[in-house]
Amino acid sequence: MLLRNFIFFFLIFLIGCGKEDNIHHYKDYIFGTIVDIKIHGETKKKSTQISNLIFDDFQRLHGYLHPWEESLISQMNHSLSQKEKFIVDDNEIIRIIQENKELAKKSNGYFNPAIGKLIAMWGFHDEIATQSIPTSYQLESFMENIPVMENIIISDNEITSKNINFQLDLGGYAKGYALDRAKKILENNGISNALINIGGNIIAIGKRGEKNWVIGIQHPRKPTAIATIDLLPGWSIGTSGDYQRYFVVSGKRYSHLIDPTTGYPATNSQSSTIMIPPSYKSGVLSDVYSKPLFIAPKDKKVNIAQKLLIDFYMVILNDGQIMISDEMNKSINWVESQDEEAVTIY
Repeated sequence: MLLRNFIFFFLIFLIGCGKEDNIHHYKDYIFGTIVDIKIHGETKKKSTQISNLIFDDFQRLHGYLHPWEESLISQMNHSLSQKEKFIVDDNEIIRIIQENKELAKKSNGYFNPAIGKLIAMWGFHDEIATQSIPTSYQLESFMENIPVMENIIISDNEITSKNINFQLDLGGYAKGYALDRAKKILENNGISNALINIGGNIIAIGKRGEKNWVIGIQHPRKPTAIATIDLLPGWSIGTSGDYQRYFVVSGKRYSHLIDPTTGYPATNSQSSTIMIPPSYKSGVLSDVYSKPLFIAPKDKKVNIAQKLLIDFYMVILNDGQIMISDEMNKSINWVESQDEEAVTIY
């Protein structure tokens, strides 16, 4: 899977830059994925300096938000599992938890960062996904007392929870939050044109010269793009896919995208891609909202998109059929021609 990701990121680099000069390109490995920064129209010295500021901030966030390595969140999870209160002296973490409570509520529960314990039961709290399938008894016991974000109580700087199953996992939020942080760093340092890519969650700042940044939308079953799209200034795009973290047992694919309503990995989709227009939290929304659209049953996906005010979306279902909004369909360029019967426009 890692090789496949490298191939795709190389593809995005080719699409995004071509032969154009005056683009400085930097990569690192943070949040368990490749972080890719391109800055256009600046000196190499300034581009390197600002890229290092972004990478340093991402490493800081990694140390705060990682769900199983030593981090502030893992420390909090341990305290809550022991029914102990956890003292937080950082208002940023309080704001993050409050925002995740709000986002979970809006998503009809399909986005549930409280189920870190369930994600660990499925073997996805390791750098490489392990083949771990919980027993029916384990899942039934957990689902009888499934935690939700409302189970976490914040009083001043004290955090408590009465649900011992509560474990916060911000893996579906952290990359988007990091994108919004990167946008602020770029703006505060006078960078007008850049592209930040964190494992397929992307934000465009300005343009690449006279042209928009062009990115590829990964085909969920091939190491190539299924389509390309012009990402307009300030817009973000996010993809959730069952090809990112998964394992296969007896020919069945189990991905890290767990359906909180069943306790099992969602199986009705291969990928979901959404675009979010410019806002102070477009990165967060592009990361978070792709999950409910992926997980929700086929007959509820359009309603979820409407409730979350997602106008630009594309979902590739498990049988290869494509659900796509009219706005998204008008914006993308298919790399390969699509069978009209396989594409439904909403």
